[in-house]
Amino acid sequence: MHRFFVSPQSISGSRVSLVGGAASKITRVLRGRPGDNVIVLDGSSLEYRVVLRSVSTEQVIGDVVESGICEGEPGIAITLYQAIIKGDKFEYVLQKGTELGVSSFVPIICERSIPNARKWSDGRYERWRTIVREAAEQSGRGRVPHVGTAIELREAIKSHAGPGMIPWEMERDNSIRHALGRIKEQVTTPDRIGIFIGPEGGLTLEEVDLARAESIVPITLGQRILRAETASLAVVSTVMYEWGEMGG
Repeated sequence: MHRFFVSPQSISGSRVSLVGGAASKITRVLRGRPGDNVIVLDGSSLEYRVVLRSVSTEQVIGDVVESGICEGEPGIAITLYQAIIKGDKFEYVLQKGTELGVSSFVPIICERSIPNARKWSDGRYERWRTIVREAAEQSGRGRVPHVGTAIELREAIKSHAGPGMIPWEMERDNSIRHALGRIKEQVTTPDRIGIFIGPEGGLTLEEVDLARAESIVPITLGQRILRAETASLAVVSTVMYEWGEMGG
């Protein structure tokens, strides 16, 4: 069943109004008709099964026939601090990270970030947020992950609260398995974790030392050197597996 995020104001009692892109997609792409069912979400982890009553490209009206808690939200909140990398790769991380269960994305600027990382326009952020919303709809999420504006790595490190990990190709001893085990030992039921991923050119020693000073743990991902976008998804997947969020 197709899913659509709407503002809470779009749901009034048992009546739901879908406008804009949602109405256009239902009408033009899905060829929706009165009597069809869709799932509507208000971003609070509640989902509503809605029967369509009237359909047009400007507005789709439906009635709520069932509601409940969306089961697609993970029990741990992952904030992914992703160094800005070349456009399509960064967008890939946003899309797949959302599917895997990332709760929040923070674009970060590192010493070796691409030169124009500080010049993104508002339109770029709008595109990123659209990608995340569509991925959340497709993957059965109950909330749309937050996408922040780009900040310097130093600021991200200082502002993060809770356990954190930072993959680094020069780390040799502290594996992600060991780091996650230590986090579980130190915090009985950790409900959040930060993952810091560097740019294509890698992190500098000074950046890693800064992270370490704020208790963000450098980790190794094994003998192979992973691209930035691969490292992001590998770590997110491992954390989700460790917290029983991959079907186990």
